[in-house]
Amino acid sequence: MKTLPLCLFFIAILSTASLAQERDTVSHKPERLVQATLGLRSYWMSTGYWEDYKGDFALGQSAFLRLKTREFKGFSLVGRYAKFANLWSSDLSAPDPVTNNVNRYEVGLFDVNNPSDRLFGKLEELQLRYRSDRFDAVVGRMDINTPFINPQDGRLSPTFVEGVRLTFKPEKKNSLSAQYISRISPRSTSAWFRVGETIGVYPVGQGASGGPSNYQGNTTSRFVTVVDWIHQNNADVQVQLNHTYVDNISSTVFLQALKEWQLTTNQRLVAGFQFTSQHGVGEGGNSDPAKRYKNPDDFNFVIGSRVGVRSKRTTWWLNYSRIDGRGRFLHPREWGKDPFFTFIPRERNEGFSDVNAFTAYYQRNVPAKGLQIYGFSGLHFLPDPGNTEVNKYAFPSYAQANLGGRYTPKNWGKGMDFHLILMSKVNLKSGEMRPQWVYNKVNLLHFNFIMNYIIQYP
Repeated sequence: MKTLPLCLFFIAILSTASLAQERDTVSHKPERLVQATLGLRSYWMSTGYWEDYKGDFALGQSAFLRLKTREFKGFSLVGRYAKFANLWSSDLSAPDPVTNNVNRYEVGLFDVNNPSDRLFGKLEELQLRYRSDRFDAVVGRMDINTPFINPQDGRLSPTFVEGVRLTFKPEKKNSLSAQYISRISPRSTSAWFRVGETIGVYPVGQGASGGPSNYQGNTTSRFVTVVDWIHQNNADVQVQLNHTYVDNISSTVFLQALKEWQLTTNQRLVAGFQFTSQHGVGEGGNSDPAKRYKNPDDFNFVIGSRVGVRSKRTTWWLNYSRIDGRGRFLHPREWGKDPFFTFIPRERNEGFSDVNAFTAYYQRNVPAKGLQIYGFSGLHFLPDPGNTEVNKYAFPSYAQANLGGRYTPKNWGKGMDFHLILMSKVNLKSGEMRPQWVYNKVNLLHFNFIMNYIIQYP
């Protein structure tokens, strides 16, 4: 990685300055040279349709080993390697006979570029870290969790990136991070890609003028930068400002503010506001309009709001989002889920404009039994699926409902947890419905059962 020598030099200077001011006045017990974490995940997924479309199922298994060295003067090394297996599944590479489209959900448990591979591995993390009281730095392959680049919602392996991350915390109320990303390994892939190569790994949808998009393999983008500032004013107010710049493609600014008020001894009122703006940059990925990812002349904005009440036992929210502007709001699905209040797991409102989304969320905790039950519901009003200028994936308006539960055993199975998700999406569009607007999209029932097991040593 070209940036590695410069970053190591920068980290060395900062660490030397920090160590000169710090005094170790507290005695610590000696740590082991290496800390190890073994993670296992078993994942069952199935999808069925109300009409005569191809249903699918899959049972996947993953295992990772993560090693972290003891810190020496603030420095440590981390590595993580994972293996993935398709234990049992329907033929995920066979197209649906009605639409001739391939599976969207179950194939994501494995390598979407090579769905026939039943066993593969990936080096997910390999990094040099530095930590002090106010400053952290990471160089190499690492995890990431920002508004637009994040682990995503489920499957066997999250998204990882390669680059540099610097985090500065001048005091408790403020945190500032800056990241430079040169390579990405998206969820549901077995390889690492240059930034431009990742755009098109997932289905490409329709071009703005109709017909399939042609940006797969034709997108030029060398890097991504992410700057993120979070201000936490005690427990009542949190403000986040994020800028995600994708070389030769887009510039996206995200602002979120959350405020809480004490209602009763056990309840707090929650309110939130979001504003996102995005415009095209450079050539939009390619100088040929037929092959570009984003129109450089696009300007989009998203407004969101939230209100709700939370306590130790329950949480409920009501949310609204509006996507508008010139052209489509775009951010590569390969990199993560969207940060909007109206996001519901297993679907996203990216690739559109002229969208109104309303969602509700309810959660009930039973701490004594290690149980959490939750539910999402939402109405998503999208532009007509035939309007390719503002509807990239030919998606009809839809209603979605998720019912989920998490269970962490208290008296047995230390390190284990179980997660169940039931999801259904229903078409809201009246009139003509083409089969391509139904398969992989609406009028379906989707089932997930996940078991995780984490072992740490020491």
